[in-house]
Amino acid sequence: MTTNEQVNLLWVALWTVVSAAWSVLSFQWLRKSIEEIHPVQDGGKSHLTGLIIRRVSVFLMIGLLIFLALKTEPVAAVAIAITVTVVTWVQVIIYNVKINKQDAGRKEQ
Repeated sequence: MTTNEQVNLLWVALWTVVSAAWSVLSFQWLRKSIEEIHPVQDGGKSHLTGLIIRRVSVFLMIGLLIFLALKTEPVAAVAIAITVTVVTWVQVIIYNVKINKQDAGRKEQ
């Protein structure tokens, strides 16, 4: 393996780690935002505006990550897309299992 190939492989690894970290962070923000949603009283302000703005900013940041990865190593953009998808799905499944266990515990009581 030549030095150039090693550097390219390091770029792919770096972007994979960065995208996994960003995916975990953005999912934690989303989970926290969802848990803070409460029914809106008559004449009250909706909390959905802040949620929508945060989700659009997360989407734009992922786009920026993919753009920067394309500038450094095009294969890294594919790695980012796969990593974000897989990490997000794993978090969703783990969160769903956790919520289902909590609901089952409440029903037993």
